[in-house]
Amino acid sequence: MSLWEKVVDVALGKNKEEIPVVLWAYSLVLKRFEQVTERKYYEDVKVQLRSILAFQKRFPEIVNIHTYPSAGEGVCAISNAFGGKIIWMENSPPYADTIIKEPEDVDKLASVGIPEANVGIAGDLLKKLEYFYDWLPKDLRENYGYLDGVVYAPICVEGAAIAMGYDKFFIWMRLYPDVVHKWLNITTEWYLRYCKAIEDIVGKCKFLIIPDHSPHMVNKEQFNEFVLPYLNKVFGKYKGALRLWHNEGKVGNKLEDIDKIDAEIWHFGPFDDETIVRAKTHFCLMGNIHPPEFEKCSPKEVDIKCKKLIEKVGIGKFWLSTGGGLAPNTPFKNIDALIASAKKYVNIFLRK
Repeated sequence: MSLWEKVVDVALGKNKEEIPVVLWAYSLVLKRFEQVTERKYYEDVKVQLRSILAFQKRFPEIVNIHTYPSAGEGVCAISNAFGGKIIWMENSPPYADTIIKEPEDVDKLASVGIPEANVGIAGDLLKKLEYFYDWLPKDLRENYGYLDGVVYAPICVEGAAIAMGYDKFFIWMRLYPDVVHKWLNITTEWYLRYCKAIEDIVGKCKFLIIPDHSPHMVNKEQFNEFVLPYLNKVFGKYKGALRLWHNEGKVGNKLEDIDKIDAEIWHFGPFDDETIVRAKTHFCLMGNIHPPEFEKCSPKEVDIKCKKLIEKVGIGKFWLSTGGGLAPNTPFKNIDALIASAKKYVNIFLRK
């Protein structure tokens, strides 16, 4: 059985005797292997592949969600697809221009129609994905579940909010709710088109990854009206695949509603009580050591944090990780400690 098959069995509750370490190590960490700037990392697909392979070689016992190319598309894809400009930073991720100033702008964009999936930075990512598909080693794909059938999409509802501007997105929920819904319908259709374009390269989706932080920015009523239906439109499209939702923001005030998200895994953050999250939701939990703390603490402190966390969430339907992406300067000895602690405490707790 491959490592990925074991990790999937844990997520589905079929394996209650292991705690896999699954990380969210992305450009801010991976660029260290090539000593390049953030922008250089995004521009050069060969640098990305070498960095990812070096990280995996250093940590062969972990699965890294970000074993995937990047074009800096995360927060930019939706805005850029509909005509927004990308503002590039030399050593930080890029950000997107807002393209909606007035409610009438949504009607104008709707009249033009849904853009093609390969427009702008999304197309750049698809080209990089084709390169990865040709060159990512077969043994990594087979043992770690990388690339084949993996649809890693940019932020969804939050992407629509960024394209509109967070301020207008939240204010217009009250002033112009119909406009917000119209915009979300348009952007979700493009998002699904983009996911299909990814499938055309990697094959039928077996693992869907959607980062979206909008749920912790809204109240319960807004979540149920403006966020949940659109997230679930995408997740529901891929029922039967393993589906992961990434959001490290605090949502403890609406866990009963969060539980309605149609995904199997939640990469959750350090700001909600792990025991309550476990009790009130159905997810396999991935997390949730605070990345800045993980970056600064000692390996001994990592071990203590792991022990406390495992005591709260238990064994089964749990992937040990940080509560969000790894902080840029995380010492690799702390990742070693995370791996060691997972083995140590699963054995201790199984003997009880």
